[in-house]
Amino acid sequence: MPFVVGASAIVGSTYNHPVILVQISRRAAIGAAAPLIGFLAACGAGTALGPTPTIPARVSDEWTPIIPATDLAVGRNRFLYAVLDERGRPILDARISLAFVDLADASPTLSTPIEAPFHGYGLGEKGVYIARADFAKAGDWGVEARIERSDGGSRTLRTRFRVKEASATPALGAPAPPSRQALIAVAADPRIVCTATPTCPLHDITIADALDRKRPALFVFSTPAYCTSAVCGPALDVVLAARAKQGDRITFAHLEIFSDGALRTPTKTVEEWGLPSEPWVFLVGSDGRIAEKLEGGITAGELDEALARLA
Repeated sequence: MPFVVGASAIVGSTYNHPVILVQISRRAAIGAAAPLIGFLAACGAGTALGPTPTIPARVSDEWTPIIPATDLAVGRNRFLYAVLDERGRPILDARISLAFVDLADASPTLSTPIEAPFHGYGLGEKGVYIARADFAKAGDWGVEARIERSDGGSRTLRTRFRVKEASATPALGAPAPPSRQALIAVAADPRIVCTATPTCPLHDITIADALDRKRPALFVFSTPAYCTSAVCGPALDVVLAARAKQGDRITFAHLEIFSDGALRTPTKTVEEWGLPSEPWVFLVGSDGRIAEKLEGGITAGELDEALARLA
């Protein structure tokens, strides 16, 4: 069974499929959607690229693997995996194990399989399977997924994906960029600073000042009013619930993605943090270094576990 190009880093589906991420610029959308376009061409689907790539509805006897992550790099990664059934519907009830292989090896050998539990509480059909994976070098990699559904259906799917030498976003263990984003108290238009309704209470401190406190911090990048993935608002809700439980131990801040209402210009902070998509959540230790980063939809359980490890 060959490792085929799967639907990777997909943007704005025409139907509900898991953890679709919003690309921040059209250039990023074109680059990230390239593997998807090749996949659809192989299936006989149209390949015209508009401002937002979509997946056409199709019916076959095949399941479609999806790797929604946009920033896989050498080192440890939060690997996201999703799969659609033969009618293009997200499979949410499976047990999935993943094995990885470096396709550049002279004799490619699959790694020991690891479980990828489903994370979907509060996300509905946007849930995703998550595993922690280490990649030793950049280049083309493959993943073999063994999928067993609760109704007895099963498949083994193989998919290719690309690992970068370095992530676009701050790497784990790297210093957090000391950005100074706009705050509601001094903003000419508060709706540019926070598009949540009502505006959320996480806009009273800059990232730079939060880092100066020398205590753990959480920074969530999302645009609730303009998100087409349906996970940006829920991500902020999960963060707000976590803040209520954590008290003053951790400093929280919410960052919008765009500096204008036309969704054309990313903020300076988004550029400083190198975001290729949204939403993102970054956890920063009291030493000012990135301790964890979560792309796409998050659940309360996953975030609570990450915050418990944060010091």
